[in-house]
Amino acid sequence: MRVKMLVVFTAAIVVLCAPLWAQSGDTAATVLSVETQVCTGIDNRMPVGAGMTFNADVEQVYLWCRVEGAQDTTEIRHVWHYEGKEMAIVPLPVKSSAWRTWSSKKILPGWTGNWEVKVVSADGGTLATVPFQVVPAEP
Repeated sequence: MRVKMLVVFTAAIVVLCAPLWAQSGDTAATVLSVETQVCTGIDNRMPVGAGMTFNADVEQVYLWCRVEGAQDTTEIRHVWHYEGKEMAIVPLPVKSSAWRTWSSKKILPGWTGNWEVKVVSADGGTLATVPFQVVPAEP
């Protein structure tokens, strides 16, 4: 009889608390979407000089993002990689459901090769991976 009551009691708790668990899970599971552009500058919060290949004399490259779907203030990170090596992690706040933000990386003339920037959500999920190349400057 005690086991049966315990099972009924446990089932009642699950039924009563399930809506609360679902609500908290929905908040944590907010799905963000991002649009990205690698570029040489930002003007009026928009990318300028977008491309996928840049000459080594570029000096600085930006990753611009439009983030949509945030239900509350959150954070994303831009993780910059050069030839597979992590070069920088830049935390960026997201303060509304439609938010534009960017980070930049100085590029030394000798840093030619393959680059990528990962856009990572606050919970560690990868939202986008954006590859680009830096090629030797033409004489």
